[in-house]
Amino acid sequence: MAQMNKITAFLVLNGIALFGTAQPGIYSSLTIPDSLKKDANIVIRDEKIRFVIKDINTAKYEVNRVVTVLNEQGKDYLYFYFQADKFHSLDEAEIKVYDASGIKKNTYTKKEMSSVNYGEGLVPEGKVTYYNVNSPAYPITVEFSYRVKFRGLFNFPGFNMQSPWQSKQHSVFEIEAPRDLGIRYKLLNTDMQPAITRDGSKDIYKWELHNLKAYKPEKHCGSSDNYQPQVLFAPNRFQLDDYEGNMSTWKSFGDWYYNLYLKTTELKEDRKLFYVNLVKDAPNDREKARILYNYLQDNMRYVSIQLGIGGLRPFPAGFVDDKKYGDCKALSNYLKSALDAVGVKSNVVIIEGGMNPGKVFEDFPAHYFNHVILCIPQPKDTTWLECTSTTLPFAELGPFTENRKAMMVTDNGGVLVNTPVSNYRSNTESVSTVIEVNADGGAKINIQCTLKGDGRDNLLMRFHDLKDDERKKYFITQKKWKQPDVFEISASPGKSNPYVVNAKMNYEKIYSFKAGSKLFFEPRLYPIFDEEIPEYEKRIRDYYFTCPYQSSDTTVYQFPAGYTLETIPKNKSVIKPFVQYACTYTWDANTSTLTSISSLQIKERVIKATDYPALSDFNKQVMADMNEKIVMKKQ
Repeated sequence: MAQMNKITAFLVLNGIALFGTAQPGIYSSLTIPDSLKKDANIVIRDEKIRFVIKDINTAKYEVNRVVTVLNEQGKDYLYFYFQADKFHSLDEAEIKVYDASGIKKNTYTKKEMSSVNYGEGLVPEGKVTYYNVNSPAYPITVEFSYRVKFRGLFNFPGFNMQSPWQSKQHSVFEIEAPRDLGIRYKLLNTDMQPAITRDGSKDIYKWELHNLKAYKPEKHCGSSDNYQPQVLFAPNRFQLDDYEGNMSTWKSFGDWYYNLYLKTTELKEDRKLFYVNLVKDAPNDREKARILYNYLQDNMRYVSIQLGIGGLRPFPAGFVDDKKYGDCKALSNYLKSALDAVGVKSNVVIIEGGMNPGKVFEDFPAHYFNHVILCIPQPKDTTWLECTSTTLPFAELGPFTENRKAMMVTDNGGVLVNTPVSNYRSNTESVSTVIEVNADGGAKINIQCTLKGDGRDNLLMRFHDLKDDERKKYFITQKKWKQPDVFEISASPGKSNPYVVNAKMNYEKIYSFKAGSKLFFEPRLYPIFDEEIPEYEKRIRDYYFTCPYQSSDTTVYQFPAGYTLETIPKNKSVIKPFVQYACTYTWDANTSTLTSISSLQIKERVIKATDYPALSDFNKQVMADMNEKIVMKKQ
């Protein structure tokens, strides 16, 4: 399904420029106030953006943006990229380049830019135009200019007032619309209302900014909707091809989607009978759905197909049934049709997939979405299905679509719903390690790693189909296992849940270092806690983990004759309301066996900014404990 970013709406990395000729020297970097250079990688010198809606089906978008790139970190702003399709066409484009003194050095027109068709070998429906300005030195100033024609109004471009590491000297955004159509807007992370004027039968909304100082980002803040000041826009009435709709309510918007999917759900009678026979022994609707979902995973493959009505209307279910492939909307629609054939009611759900999705607002219906899943509503145990995955267990979604709002398309229109909230008890990793140390300080090691939930799904996607050498490399680089001298690895067949990985490893030297007769050993061979928790004097925004989870590790050292215990770390327990860690040590002198048992629980995905000092303290204590050493004395 075509990505529809609600700020840009059509994949333009840099906004670009209206049409005017700069005077030599006017864009000298020396004229930028020091206050706008502080913490900035780029300075937007001047920006004029106009979005003019002519009628329900057509509009034009014009942008003038002059950007001074101060350093290497801002070089992405030297790249122009525009993805056109049947609803958006690049009418004009021009790039002017100025040196640090503001003297124009080059001009590039649309004809000089690179342009390629896209479509992944299917029917090409779009074209990408791009150009990268090479900079021999910084600062450099670039003036981008382009104009876009809209034919079909579904997503409106938004106004991103300011991004991190970016300052603005001057910026104007205007949107003009016929009064009988109207527009809707929503302010995010700003309270700046527009100046509104009337010109005959048109309304004009204008925002103007001056001298915005750059701000630093904070890591792991989730979606930019959580902190970037911006204005979102959406139509009331809209039209794509011959499909006219109303987006003023979620119900009416869902009606449009429902009509879009009509006539795409039919299967041949013999195929319907096939699915009926496939589930004939299932005791209930849930088991019927499980059988059909497993059939989809075993027989269909995901292919990105961003065609049709703006990438929104699926290929017919019969097409997927015959060809054995489809994109997210086609596969979801296919499974819905198969479920219909066996008498199980389901609904497609339009959603934004991703680890940090943007916000969806009950009071502002708009198309925020880029993905489709399936839902089987039930009074007590609603079933959610990710139809593009060949590895996810039945009725599990994972971080890509959990914990967010989405629009369910029903017979009675759209309904805003919440997908399941992930739970740390569902995302588990358990590692058991036996280390047989030899007289020379080497070791033979057996590891068993058992995963459920997000860790399992991530490992299956990244690991299961790899070749043996790549599997080993994955655990050393991604899981940070200590590099062995000999390494054998095996895993569960197929897509078992839980997923189990077994490894046998040899080390010529298992200890970290020695001092005289003392050998220093790590409590375990990999970090049980490996999250980035940066230091901040005062955290402003909430902190986001990828998902809540829990991990446990049992490491058993078996020492030979001649080794005696010198010291072991003290048992440790660190408990906060949202995270928890514990590690205990047990020494058995009779068998010369040392056992450490560690556990970690990340109970909440989102940590409030006010709780960040507690999270930072947790991180320091856990990292200090993980750096402790087991000290053995060798006779």
